[in-house]
Amino acid sequence: MAYPLIKYTLTIHGKQPEWLCTDSRAFKGQHSVSANKAGKLPRFGAPQDTIYLGMGCGDVDSDGTPDGYVGSIASKADLQTYITTVGTTNDYKVLTDTVTGVQTSITTGTDDAWFTGVGLSTTTTDKVTFSGTGNVVEVKTATSTSRTIVTTDGAESRTDTITTTDTTTFETAYDYAAEATRLWDIYEAVNS
Repeated sequence: MAYPLIKYTLTIHGKQPEWLCTDSRAFKGQHSVSANKAGKLPRFGAPQDTIYLGMGCGDVDSDGTPDGYVGSIASKADLQTYITTVGTTNDYKVLTDTVTGVQTSITTGTDDAWFTGVGLSTTTTDKVTFSGTGNVVEVKTATSTSRTIVTTDGAESRTDTITTTDTTTFETAYDYAAEATRLWDIYEAVNS
């Protein structure tokens, strides 16, 4: 039995079609896009207004297709074209969070020093920075504090460590060819 690459919509009841491939290696619900063109009368009504990519269970019948069937994809080149078209329409981006800066401040003192503010010792590390790849989307700064209290012969000493971490979100281009290869490899594995 063949398991073709197909474009499909949900059934009129809003469920996945029963004729999708059930092999555990197969995929469905990938790379969705609106089934209707902006400014035109809708071709599909809800819940069939989104086209998905998946694998069918059996060849398409030349006498007719089931409800929800939109079309098939016959080659890896066609698959890449479809993914590129959907990705461009949906503005696919790859967003990666990368730690780009870390700084630590350590303050130590006796219980009395913490109470009066006199006699505290603070050391702050130089900020260690890292770089990422792509365009910067946003930078988020987070601070965490840890406290250690040590009692020696009835005298208490406290150390507060404050770590400040910068996390930068980078945007890079979506790799349409790699995604087409990934899905095509799955298609070939299921059909072998």
